[in-house]
Amino acid sequence: MTEKAEKIYRTMKLRRRFWKRLFLIAIMFGVSFYVSVLLFGDLKSPRVMNLTDLDRCPACYGVSVCPELYSNQIILESGHHWGNLFNAKNIYYGYTRSNRRVVLKKLAHDWELKELDTKLCKNWNLERGCKPVQLLNATNADERIIGLIQYNISWPDTEPRKGLVLCPYTYSFYDFIQPVLNNKKSNNYKSDMINVWTMLNINPEPIILQVIPKSKGWPVPSFGGVCGRLEVVAHEGEPLSSLLHIEWHRKLKFAKAILETAMDFTFKHDRFRFYLMDWSLDNIVANEKDDITFVDLEDFVILDKQISPKNDLPNWYQRYSKETSPGFTFSIESMCKHHLSDHNIWAACYILAGEENPLLYPIPKDVNSSRPHFHKLLLECLNGDDRFRTITKLQHVITDMLLDEKIVGFGAVR
Repeated sequence: MTEKAEKIYRTMKLRRRFWKRLFLIAIMFGVSFYVSVLLFGDLKSPRVMNLTDLDRCPACYGVSVCPELYSNQIILESGHHWGNLFNAKNIYYGYTRSNRRVVLKKLAHDWELKELDTKLCKNWNLERGCKPVQLLNATNADERIIGLIQYNISWPDTEPRKGLVLCPYTYSFYDFIQPVLNNKKSNNYKSDMINVWTMLNINPEPIILQVIPKSKGWPVPSFGGVCGRLEVVAHEGEPLSSLLHIEWHRKLKFAKAILETAMDFTFKHDRFRFYLMDWSLDNIVANEKDDITFVDLEDFVILDKQISPKNDLPNWYQRYSKETSPGFTFSIESMCKHHLSDHNIWAACYILAGEENPLLYPIPKDVNSSRPHFHKLLLECLNGDDRFRTITKLQHVITDMLLDEKIVGFGAVR
C-alpha cells in the first residue's frame, strides 16, 4: 500500500469511528429521553404530579396540597427531570405562581419507600399483593400507631428507630397530633390515622411542622402541605455550612439565634419539649436577612412535661445533664426519664465550638483579647455542670458583643 493510499485509509477509519460514536451518543440521548418520559408521565398533567405517588394513598402523607399541584400553582424548576435520575435524596426545587421558591421533598430514599411498600400488606395483616386502598378496611390503626411509638421508646438493638420518639408514656401521642388532625380537610378518621402511621414509618417531619409551625414563631420552614408522598415547604435559605467564609459578626448573629432555638425547643411549647437529635450546620439555613431555619426535622425525642410520673420514673423531677464524652453522643433513655434535659443546649454549643468544624472558630484575636471569658463560656457549655446557667451568660455576652461596633466591623476570618 502506497503512502497516499494508507493516508486515505486512516482518514476513512477515523471518519467511521466518528460516525459510530455519534450514533451511540444519539442512541443514549434517545434512551435517556424515553426514560425521562416514562418517569415523568404524560404531558397532559403537571410534571410535579408524577412525583407524588398518589396511587400509594392512604399509605401516604395526605392530600392537602394536591389541588395546587394539579392546577400548576406550584411548578418545578426547569431541568429538574434530568437531575431526578440521580437524585438520591428525593429533594426537588420549584416556585409558586407568586415566584416564591419552594422545596418538594419525598422525605425518604427510593429504597426506603420501596421497603415500606414491600412490607405493607404483612404489616396490616392483608393478603399478599394487596392494594393500598385496602388499608381502609383494616382495623386497629390506633393500636398500630401506639405500638410504633412504644417500639421507638424501647428501641431494641435488632432494628433501627423510626425517627420520632414520644415519651415517657405513649398516651400523650393523641394530644400531640391534634394540630395535624385539625388541619386535615377530610372527615375520614381512619384514612387520617393511616397517613399518620405512614409518616411515622417514613419521616415524621410533616407532623412536626404542624405541631410547631412557622406561623407561631418556630424556626422551621413554612409548611405548604402534602400530596401523596410529597411534602411542600418554603425555601428558607442557604445552609450555614456553605457560609463559613462570611464576616465573623454574622456568624455571631447565627450563634445567638441557634442558642435561642435551643431554649425554644426546650421550653417554648406549653406541653412538650423537643430534643433535636440531628444538630448540624448542614441542617440550618439562613436567608438574606440572616434569619435562621432548621430544615431537617426527622429525628426528635419529644417529651411530655406534664405527665404524672409513675413508679417507673423515680428521678423524674431531677434534671438530666449530658455526660461529658467525645463527639455527639446522647442517651435517649435518660432524656425520657427526667422532666428536663440540657441536650439542646449542649448540642447548640457543640456546633458553635465543638470538634467538628465549629461555626465560631477561629475567634478573632481582638475578641479573644477583649473578651477572654467568651471562649471559656463556650468550653463551659460543652463540659460544665450547669449548662442552663452558662447559656444565659453566653446569650448576654453575645448580645453585648453584637452592639460593639469594633466587633461588628471585623471582616471574614476564613
